[in-house]
Amino acid sequence: MEMERNNVPKWKATMKYYVCFCKAAAFIAGAILCYNVVNYNVVGVLATYFTDAFNHDAILKSAVLVNVLGGLQVVVVACSWAYSRSFGFRKIIIFSTAINILGLLMLYLSASNFVPYIFVCVLLAVGEFGGSSFLERVLLDQLISGHENIEQIDCKRAQWRRNVWLVIAQVLITIISFPGSWSTIFLIPMCIIGGAGFISLVSSCFFHGGHPASCTKTHPETSGECNLKKNHETLPRDLPFKNVEIQLIKPSSNAGAEAEQKSPSPICSMKQVNVANHLRRMIPMWSTFIVFSLVISAADTFFNLQDDSMEPYVSTTIFLLAKDVLKKVAGSLCGWFLGSRRLSRSEQNFVLKLIICVGMIISVICPSLAWQVEVQRLKKAHEMPSLDGKVPMSDWCMAPLFGLWGLMEGISMRGLDEFFNYHVSKSVQDSGSEIYNKIPIAMGYLLSAVCVSVCKGWFGDTLNKSRLDKYYRMITVLAWINLCWFFFVTIFYSTKEEEEEAGVEL
Repeated sequence: MEMERNNVPKWKATMKYYVCFCKAAAFIAGAILCYNVVNYNVVGVLATYFTDAFNHDAILKSAVLVNVLGGLQVVVVACSWAYSRSFGFRKIIIFSTAINILGLLMLYLSASNFVPYIFVCVLLAVGEFGGSSFLERVLLDQLISGHENIEQIDCKRAQWRRNVWLVIAQVLITIISFPGSWSTIFLIPMCIIGGAGFISLVSSCFFHGGHPASCTKTHPETSGECNLKKNHETLPRDLPFKNVEIQLIKPSSNAGAEAEQKSPSPICSMKQVNVANHLRRMIPMWSTFIVFSLVISAADTFFNLQDDSMEPYVSTTIFLLAKDVLKKVAGSLCGWFLGSRRLSRSEQNFVLKLIICVGMIISVICPSLAWQVEVQRLKKAHEMPSLDGKVPMSDWCMAPLFGLWGLMEGISMRGLDEFFNYHVSKSVQDSGSEIYNKIPIAMGYLLSAVCVSVCKGWFGDTLNKSRLDKYYRMITVLAWINLCWFFFVTIFYSTKEEEEEAGVEL
């Protein structure tokens, strides 16, 4: 880290290391702010809106729609990372802005007219293709490209600079809210999304380009984002990852032309075969994250409804923002812990499994605590019923649940990213956290929609008429079973895998 220079005070050198101002970054951060405002104030509370909109089986239908939306968003974000470089920046922004505005328009119309809500969910999910996740990668791109000495910048420095811009955007979100009816809540975000699209297009006028940045990957939190060096380097669209070079087996230079013509071309290269073997090696670990994602989807669906049914001391937006902050902090601390120690491969493998294990344990505690909170909430709802459906219970009791949600997601997903990088080749590492590791998460959301549909007898028209405590109890049992399966995978499967690798090395 080169922070101190001749005749430059240390505090100025430190500020220059962590803070970088450029016009493109300012505009992109503004667009990210607009998208996050809509995500926290609209998308984050859609479960409450769907519950109010339906007259029959409101909780059941709301839960299914929210889980379908969550699963589709995960898939779209992964596709955005894989294929966004095949399209132009302006095309992506115009497309995503139009789709998001159309989705919000459908929500606005649904407040007074019948609109198929599944169509709305599909539009909002597709709009994520050029949403905040995409813009965060572009922001990191610009902070690297705009560096005065692009050969010296590394991912850690660029990520710190990006985080400074994102923190400013997150702080501003806390002072923005949308009071009033649902129609007003959906109308204002349409204007905000339009402004985000305009700001994004303006930012493209100040983009830095022409310098291929060389960035050494320090951790996989933004592993895909760190592969920003070769801005004009793309692969054929049928390849799901960027860094794999197709190397067909060619005859030796001494062979004649006749031999070259007779030699058949292989279907795939050895590198692609190795990639497939490495991905197959991850399947047991990915299987443990399907139920883990089921726990996340339950929190994403029902925590907002529980908070809305209690006496409001803290807004749901603040809880969601605090959850995301804890998620980022937990993931960063895990990365710092791994980066600050020199570990052998066996020690590194053990520590990675230990980190994921901590997240899995929290995934058992979180639904267990939510189960007990719901038991107390239902008890008070039946003892002291109110006309507005609000339970005389402070929503501060939901704070630990949102906190556990953020911790388990940040720790486990960071551990999975590192575990993926440990077990696969470098050519696939850049696609780990953004594409392959998203597959079990999307499957968990879809599994949650199935579980809610199967357990429809537990859900009524309102939360007070439902037995959400039974659903949480079922999720807790599944989380315990998944934790046992995780221990089996880490102890037996990984041990066998290490022995095979040791045999190959010998």
